Amino acid sequence: MPTRLGKRVVQRTLAAIRLACVLALGLTGLAGIGGAAAMVSAAWGQPAAPAARPVPVEAVFDGDTCRLAGGARVRLAGIDAPELAHDGQPAQYYAAESKNALSRLVAGAGVQFVGVGPGHDRFGRLLGDLLLPGGVSAAERLVAEGAAFCFWFDDIPPPMQARLLAAQQRAMAAGKGFWPRLLALPAPPDPYVGNVASWRFHAPGCPDAARIARRNRVLLPTLDEAFARGFAPARECTPWPTLR
Repeated sequence: MPTRLGKRVVQRTLAAIRLACVLALGLTGLAGIGGAAAMVSAAWGQPAAPAARPVPVEAVFDGDTCRLAGGARVRLAGIDAPELAHDGQPAQYYAAESKNALSRLVAGAGVQFVGVGPGHDRFGRLLGDLLLPGGVSAAERLVAEGAAFCFWFDDIPPPMQARLLAAQQRAMAAGKGFWPRLLALPAPPDPYVGNVASWRFHAPGCPDAARIARRNRVLLPTLDEAFARGFAPARECTPWPTLR
């Protein structure tokens, strides 16, 4: 019987083949959002879903979460956005702008949901992407505008991770959104500590950083290097600025 690792290698190989087909055909010539959904599903390494009627977004909660008409809550997969104020914690820098960016993208037009990975997150929200008119990925667009950053999970298809990271690197180089202020923060006296098992990084001196196994530990001298390589800030000990 194939091992679990062997199955994962096969799945990733098939996903890469699907992505090559998508790049060969191109997304720009698609006539309708149903066809775009099938192609983007393949680009994200997912089985192509049947075409569905576009659905309005009735509420946006932050830069990566919204509610569709009918009540389904959606968490955009593969990305994260700065946190709004909650539970007594202050808002993170650019949180309101990220929420506004998602609101602007989905305003006045129906979207089509494309499931990604396991289908739901641990809070019961649908996990996936939203296709805007013309087949544009909302997740990729937010990253490209510097309103969200890559957020790795092992069940996110590698083609999706690669495209999001490429969009992030371009946004960093162009100084989009939150990147100018974030990358201008002073470097700490000691490097940030990354974990290649989770692709999160921690501020120096964070207790969680000390618990990273030696084989998974990587030192990251600057935020620029951390984000360019695809690491995302850990929830605890994050260097992300807050608004007080």
